Amino acid sequence: MKNSISCSWFFSYLASWPPFCLASSLFLLNSCSNYFKNDYKDNSPTSGQLRVYYDEGLHRHAKNQIFTFESLYGEVDITEACTSESEAIQALYNDSCEAIMISRTLNLSEKKAFESKKYFPKYSPVALSGIALITNSATPLKGLKQEEILKLLTQSYFFNDSLGNEIKLKVLLDKNNSSVIHYLTDSVLHAQKFSSDCNVIGSTLETINHVAKNKNTVAFIDFAWLSDVDDSITRANKDLIKLIPITKTGSNEYVFPSQSSFKTGKYPFIRTVYVMRKTGDFTLAKGFESFVAGPKGQLIFLKQGLLPSRQAERMVEIKLEPMDVK
Repeated sequence: MKNSISCSWFFSYLASWPPFCLASSLFLLNSCSNYFKNDYKDNSPTSGQLRVYYDEGLHRHAKNQIFTFESLYGEVDITEACTSESEAIQALYNDSCEAIMISRTLNLSEKKAFESKKYFPKYSPVALSGIALITNSATPLKGLKQEEILKLLTQSYFFNDSLGNEIKLKVLLDKNNSSVIHYLTDSVLHAQKFSSDCNVIGSTLETINHVAKNKNTVAFIDFAWLSDVDDSITRANKDLIKLIPITKTGSNEYVFPSQSSFKTGKYPFIRTVYVMRKTGDFTLAKGFESFVAGPKGQLIFLKQGLLPSRQAERMVEIKLEPMDVK
């Protein structure tokens, strides 16, 4: 005898149930169905909802990556937040988002905090950027040596113009907890402290605007803000501010931040941009990470002036044929 139940018997059996039990059971079945449907959709690399936080210095690049990814995959809905580097990491730790874009990996204390919750974040390097030093176009400063950057940050700094006049530079930084301040603290100052002459203005945009209006003022910002020559802010300030070239320790060559100087390593203040997530491999966060690290995402970075981490090699086949010499 076969172990089977006919459909007619099954529905007759349901009809014998009290109305309340029948309704409850059908609701439960429908809820379970929706649960598994949504769970599958949310875990697809090309569909579902995703929350992405990114550092303020990268907001132009992050927004373009998100816009393109959503445009290519119609079932993707991304909620984004532009914040500080520290807040982005905290959001990932607190489950406020599934992916972040920042310019460093986790430090030891952050790794331990994540591991205490059984979180083991995965990340991909996606681009190279740098810390840029900008000044007002009217400031008669030609360039700085890498060793002078430490003096600029830790004490009152003076330089002489072409006429021999001594000029004091006013140093500006963007808001506290920014990735720029963290980079300068860890990679330039080490155990030393910022001089009282260093002033925190606010957002990067406010810092740029202040430099554009004030002569003999310099500011440290993420190069990603100025890397795109077609961007409206870059165009609006091209005659008001300028980049300051810097020599790397042991070199006499003054170098501007650029894709070229990032690739050669000649610029002293280079850093890597990462996409970080803590979810599994069959998730929308993984799909977004793969897109940014893939050909289309890398091309976006290239067009916007950053150096893609994964550069495609161009193979050219040259066919040599004997020349007919007469």
